Amino acid sequence: MKIKDIHSLHQEDLENSLHPSIFYTDKNYDLFILRLPSFLNNKLEFLNYSFIITNEEYAYFDNQNKQIISLNSIKEFYLYLDKSIKSTMKLTNDYYSKVLDLEESVYENKKQDTFNKTWYEYKNELIRVNRILYKANEALENLIDTYKNEKDYLERNFANIQEHLQRSYRTTGLCLEKLDVLYNFHQSKTSEQMNKIVYVLTLLSGIFLPLNLIVGFFGMNTTSLPFTKFENGTYFVISILIMTGILASILIIYLKRK
Repeated sequence: MKIKDIHSLHQEDLENSLHPSIFYTDKNYDLFILRLPSFLNNKLEFLNYSFIITNEEYAYFDNQNKQIISLNSIKEFYLYLDKSIKSTMKLTNDYYSKVLDLEESVYENKKQDTFNKTWYEYKNELIRVNRILYKANEALENLIDTYKNEKDYLERNFANIQEHLQRSYRTTGLCLEKLDVLYNFHQSKTSEQMNKIVYVLTLLSGIFLPLNLIVGFFGMNTTSLPFTKFENGTYFVISILIMTGILASILIIYLKRK
């Protein structure tokens, strides 16, 4: 098959590197595009694997060189897909391991200075991967449903790679669920820590508020203040402050137990 034999609209689909996964049946050929996640240079990317299927052959579209490469048999077609989908399985399993590591560090109360940044990065990437794999599963299922009654080899072997792709999709879904639980737990823990800090500050305020009132009273620049004419007046005031602080502390402890 040559590129000129493909309808112009389908040529655009084949050459579009952002085209979602799809299986399309035409009178002269079938078009199968499988879009899968991949890591390139430590960055998440999405690659398209495009195929043209006729009664006589299976062919792969080389998007870089804009040419159709014939595959010798359905087995070669299967092996091509199997390699790509196994790479996807590895990618999703790596994400699962990363999420488990994050989960372990959070539940063991390890210091998490970059939790929000890490969580957002995983969440954003996994949502994209999950969405892409959903469409890929749908396209592969349509391919198998169309051909499973015609070729025993396809029905028997493609069910295997379909299971791998479905497993990858489920893995991303599980990761997203874990991330949601982790975020809620982390927020609850952070709120609890903040509540403890506010509680301590409230206790200190309750103790020092009457002391500030007393100090402010005796600090007024007016005449006839108590203890100003006593030789040990300062010690009396200090004693009052100490007693007031003790009484305030006892009152707070009593109210807390009550």
